[in-house]
Amino acid sequence: MLSDNLTLERGIAKAATALTDHGVISALARPNSLADEAYHSLLLQLDMNLWKVGEKLPTEKALGESLGVSRAVIREALARLRADGRIETVQGSGAFVSERSKLAAFRTDNANSDTDPLKQELEILELRQIVEAGAAELAAARRTESDLANIRSALEAMLESVATRSDGSAHDDAFHNAIAQASHNSQIAKFVEFLGAQFSNSRKATWDDIGYGVGIAAVGQSDHSAIYKAIESQDGARAKRLSHAHVQRAIDRVLLRMNDKKVESQ
Repeated sequence: MLSDNLTLERGIAKAATALTDHGVISALARPNSLADEAYHSLLLQLDMNLWKVGEKLPTEKALGESLGVSRAVIREALARLRADGRIETVQGSGAFVSERSKLAAFRTDNANSDTDPLKQELEILELRQIVEAGAAELAAARRTESDLANIRSALEAMLESVATRSDGSAHDDAFHNAIAQASHNSQIAKFVEFLGAQFSNSRKATWDDIGYGVGIAAVGQSDHSAIYKAIESQDGARAKRLSHAHVQRAIDRVLLRMNDKKVESQ
C-alpha cells in the first residue's frame, strides 16, 4: 500500500512538473468536477507511462488517498478510463493497463467544449434515450436469472437510498449498466458504461435535496421498478417504452431549464 502511494505521488509530481515546464495546459486538462480531475490526472500518468502495459494499478483506496478523493470518485474515473480502452478490469484482481491499440475511438469531451452545458446535457440525454431503450428491449429477450439478480440488486440499493434520502446515483448507474449487460451485446454494455461514467452528473439531480424535495427520486424509482418488471416478464416492447419515457422525464426537465434561461436572458 505504501509503495503504491509513493509511486502514485511521484507520478503526480512528475506530471505536474511536466505541465509547468512545458506549458502543456490545455482545455482538456481543466476539469469540471472531482471525477474529471481524477480522470485527467490518471490519464496523464498513463500517457507518461507511469504504469506499463499489463501492470496492475494501485487499489481504489490507494488512488483515492493519493488524489484526496473518495473511492466513489475513483471508481467513476476508472470507469471512464475503462470505457476509453486505457485499462481493463479483471474480476477479483483489479485494474490493469491495457494495450494502447485498444484505445476507444469515440469520445465525448465534456471538459473541452464551447457548447452550452444545458444543450450538451440535452444531447447526451437524447443519446442515452436511444441506447438505453434499445438495451432494455434486448435485455428483456436475453436476460438470464443472473442478469435479473444483478438488476434487482441495484434496484434494491436504490430503494434503500430513497428510504434514507441518500445519494443513490452510483446504484442508478449500476442499474442501467446491469440492464446493458443483460442485453448480452458487449458493445452496448461498454457504451452505456461509457456514457454513465462520462456524464454521471446527469443522474445526480435525481438524488440531491431538490430531487427528493420535488419527488424526482420517487418517480425515478417507480420507473426503475416498472422497467425491471418488464424485463423480468420478457416484455421487450414494454421495457423499451418505459425506458424511453424514463429518460424523457429528464429531457423535459432540461428543456424547462433551457426555456427559463432563455427567458432570463431576454
